[in-house]
Amino acid sequence: MSNTQSIAPVPIDQIVKATNILQKSSAPEFGHELLPYFSFKQGFLNLNNGSYGALPKVVTEACNELMAWQEENTDFYYRIGFIPPLIGVREQLAQLVGASDVDELVMVPNASTGLGVVLRNFLWQCGDTIIRCNTTYATVYKTIQYIHDVTPGLEISEFQLLFPTTRQAILDGWQKHITNVKANAPQGQKIVAVIDSVVANPAAAMPWKEMVKICKDVGIWTIIDGAHSVGQEDLHLADCGADFFVSNCHKWLNTKRGAAFLWMPKESQKIMLTTIPTSASYVTPGPDRPETNIVSQFQYNGTIDYTTYLSVHVALQWREWVGGEAAIHQYCNNLAKQGGALLAQTMNTKVMDPNGEFTMAMVNVTLPFPSDFQAQYDASVGTALSNKLLARNMYAVTYYHNSLWWTRASAQIWNELSDFEILGNALVTICSEIVSEHKNANVPQNCKAVSFSSYLEQPLQGAVALDSNNGIGAPRPVTSTKVTLVGYHTQLASIRP
Repeated sequence: MSNTQSIAPVPIDQIVKATNILQKSSAPEFGHELLPYFSFKQGFLNLNNGSYGALPKVVTEACNELMAWQEENTDFYYRIGFIPPLIGVREQLAQLVGASDVDELVMVPNASTGLGVVLRNFLWQCGDTIIRCNTTYATVYKTIQYIHDVTPGLEISEFQLLFPTTRQAILDGWQKHITNVKANAPQGQKIVAVIDSVVANPAAAMPWKEMVKICKDVGIWTIIDGAHSVGQEDLHLADCGADFFVSNCHKWLNTKRGAAFLWMPKESQKIMLTTIPTSASYVTPGPDRPETNIVSQFQYNGTIDYTTYLSVHVALQWREWVGGEAAIHQYCNNLAKQGGALLAQTMNTKVMDPNGEFTMAMVNVTLPFPSDFQAQYDASVGTALSNKLLARNMYAVTYYHNSLWWTRASAQIWNELSDFEILGNALVTICSEIVSEHKNANVPQNCKAVSFSSYLEQPLQGAVALDSNNGIGAPRPVTSTKVTLVGYHTQLASIRP
């Protein structure tokens, strides 16, 4: 009896049988007909694809098969098996996003990790400057803060974005800001700008390519937080001019969490000395060091489950089966605009971007709070909004921006226009409840965060506890130094993805 095993590369399609259904049947129409193809709890109204994405059942089943393959012979898997499929996934993504070469693109667990790795590879010095925005995603915002805190003399320059606005106003302001930063920076010191391609909150598709050009014209490095981009917009990274671009695949590309890619053209790779954690293939800088081996470092820098990365292959098959990228983008964009208008009508409020110049598949609408209630930020309102939505088996992001409370609703291929009306009616009731409860709760002033910025600086300000009535009861204040986690948690809805 032979006891040998081939150690030849194994294609993913040879391992995964779950995708056979894609060849045997035709896809349903976009909308509620697609709900059975996802694993949502019965009745769950999901208008928040933007935070965590959603896994089609066929991708879940394929991931189970990939994990079973991993367990058949872990030594084969980690020494040989995962490598050819991983390279294949990188090739597919490179083609999808318009990279010039597969070795410009590596996989990372999420956009925050990818951005953190890039930012920590710059050799920061006194006199250097990092440019961020007030709307920069919180983990990236705090990464920049950390680098500032441990680098004496490093400056942070913050560009203010307040919506509603126009793309031209943003570009005019950005040009002025960059000119000012460049004029005041010490000669010869590096300046690095972190730019969102799509701001998370408020959801806004930015004129990021134009912003990159403004930076490039004066020698400023650019790192693009494209967390929401792939799967929501067409990308042609080889022509974008940026130095780095990171995007999540598990948000809008239907992969297993967490999977993201980091794109870095060959010229940018010169500053990339190490992964985090540092790989065993790291080489000390010097004359004997190859020009860069950062791609091989990313291939293996500690034991992880590569299933999330390999799921890209199956997710792309799924997306092609349901209609392809262009059809998905068009449906979600149209639904976001129409749904936003209906949501605003239902709540008797307004859409942030009525002309649609910032809208792709997420739309922002003001919440129906009285104007005096909107005037001052209070973290307890954010937690109340979040938990009351969850208690109703539905979700859309809520956040505070420019002295108003907003909801960010995502449009996906399982959604229909009626979903936005259901959400709107629920939010009318929820907001009315919160106004009454907040008035009766008598929240002490020292338990209120006076602004979103102050919440980031003192995250326990505004922490609240909850009665046992399944997320429906009034928030009860706790002190800012002693937090009792009883349902209403200290994490604020407006700083979630």
